[in-house]
Amino acid sequence: MIKKNSLSFRIIKRVLTFTTLMFLLVLSLFYYFARNSIEESARENAIHIADNAVAKIEQELQPMEKIPEVVAGLMEIDPPHEDSLFLLVETILEKNQNVSGAAIAFEPNFFPDKGLYYSPYAYRDGDRIHSFSLGDENYEYFYMDWYLIPKMLDTAYWTEPYYDEGGGEMLMSTYSVPFYMRRDGERVFAGIATVDVSLDWLTETVAEIEIFETGYAFMLSRNGVAVTYPRREFIMNESLFSMAAERDSELLREIGQDMIAGNSQFREHGMNDTGRFWIYYTPLPSSGWSIGVVYPDAEMFAALRSITTLMIILVLGGLIVLTILTVQIVNRISAPLSQFSNSARLVAEGNFDVKLPKIRKTLELRELHDAFSHMQEELAEYVVNLKETTAAKEKIESELRIAREIQLAMIPHSFPPYPDLPQVDLYAVLRSAREVGGDLYDFFVVDQDKFVFAIGDVSGKGVPASLFMAVTRTLLRTIADKEQSPSKIMAALNKSLSFNNESNMFVTFFLGVMNLKTGQLSYVNAGHNPPVLISKTKETKMFEPAKTIPLGLYEEFEYPEHSMTLEPGDKLFSYTDGVTEAENVRDDLFDEDRMLKVLEENKDKSPKDLINVMMHAIEAHVQDHPQSDDITMMTVSFKGLDHGNTQNKADE
Repeated sequence: MIKKNSLSFRIIKRVLTFTTLMFLLVLSLFYYFARNSIEESARENAIHIADNAVAKIEQELQPMEKIPEVVAGLMEIDPPHEDSLFLLVETILEKNQNVSGAAIAFEPNFFPDKGLYYSPYAYRDGDRIHSFSLGDENYEYFYMDWYLIPKMLDTAYWTEPYYDEGGGEMLMSTYSVPFYMRRDGERVFAGIATVDVSLDWLTETVAEIEIFETGYAFMLSRNGVAVTYPRREFIMNESLFSMAAERDSELLREIGQDMIAGNSQFREHGMNDTGRFWIYYTPLPSSGWSIGVVYPDAEMFAALRSITTLMIILVLGGLIVLTILTVQIVNRISAPLSQFSNSARLVAEGNFDVKLPKIRKTLELRELHDAFSHMQEELAEYVVNLKETTAAKEKIESELRIAREIQLAMIPHSFPPYPDLPQVDLYAVLRSAREVGGDLYDFFVVDQDKFVFAIGDVSGKGVPASLFMAVTRTLLRTIADKEQSPSKIMAALNKSLSFNNESNMFVTFFLGVMNLKTGQLSYVNAGHNPPVLISKTKETKMFEPAKTIPLGLYEEFEYPEHSMTLEPGDKLFSYTDGVTEAENVRDDLFDEDRMLKVLEENKDKSPKDLINVMMHAIEAHVQDHPQSDDITMMTVSFKGLDHGNTQNKADE
């Protein structure tokens, strides 16, 4: 008996689960692609059938359309005598077997001697052709749709199907063409030339379309009325809209609207009494009617469902056989594992010399035996190596601490930095996210009245970033001794950092040069966060965002220089993105709005107090969330030349 929590049970369960899932996946993919393939094939077949039917019907209807068009032209150019028109309509029927009737209907009293009604008309009765003058008090043809609509529209027109009582005495559709004649030198509307088409001919043509066993084709008029349909009682008595209302089917109503709009589409639909089906419909160009081809869903996918059912039965049988074989194999393999379990407990207790069970046949268990034996040997050696590894790790950590101390020693950390320069006050702080980081700041005086300060953020973290930071800081001081312009300093610094920069590291950098006498500040920003100007008399605001790239990417990039004049008491707060992107456990950033709010509320504080307040605000925001990026801040306060002179007099 296999226990539920045993390894054997889990192996069997997972093998069967994986096999079942794979089968379901393969079956689903097979069914999906096969169904799509069948659907696409049916769509193409439906289009082919419908287009062939349309072409066949159009091939018959177009010659019929020519007949009244020719008659209309004849009546205007060279009209025959009115009494010979009966022979003309009879000849039309003799020459055109698909024409059920033809008429040349004149306007009331067009020929006064013929009376109110004069419409020579011929119709087919079996093999015989009869003719008479159409129209009387019971059949006022000039009020009929086949006459009135083309007259009003002044264009050829296929009528809706109708039963012509008093005329052809059959269910038909009429193609009507208005014609004109000359009277007293003027062109006047004279009447309508028509041909009638029996719907029996169309029904036979559409009925010849065979689709599986129960599929069919049908035709709708412009109003959605059934012109041809497998159930003859529906012809002229039902429309697609009445069927939709009877079945409460909004989709069927949409199909009807789409068909009478003259669109072509292949779509799926389900009906309660006939089941689900697919339908393709397309319009007849000449009459504006629409033909539909219906594919029963059950017959379309019958072969696919049969194959799918057979596959399921075969796989279920295979799963049963697989289960039996898997149980036998797993039991045979897992029997020796209990012996290894006891040996493993003893090894875990520290008895590395315990004897293991002997394995002769199974390769995997023999390998497990060898692995246990090797583990016994390695454990003893591991204990020795662990002590050595621990000592080496402590040494690395000690070296990283020393590296951090060296890095921090490279940047100024004595404040106030220049007691003999009362025109400027400054405070800065750098807090790395790791032992060493890539943020930096620096400041120094050139020519006694030029105060240079900078802040930057190297891409990446750790030792590579710290090395790039040290190079950047060293190059800055070297170049600043030779160049006075911030743009030239930045260009030279960028060129040096870009040269042989195979690691593609870069540094965002803000450099400012302040004239301690005038307060004139010239600065360049290489892709760094915009500093914030804190004024006593004006609103605290940020500099314009940098539109340049960081240093170290392209040697010949030019960095534009900007300038402004600081008023006594103005402060410049610069920072790295570790300030605004400090996040708490909810991933909420400290962001620029919070930073500006703290600066505005504490604008009167000294640079040191301002940075301490900002650091407390950041800590309150992130709380116990680990620091993810280096945080660097620097505040430069311009006191003004007058303050310096006042301070010097006080010292004297």
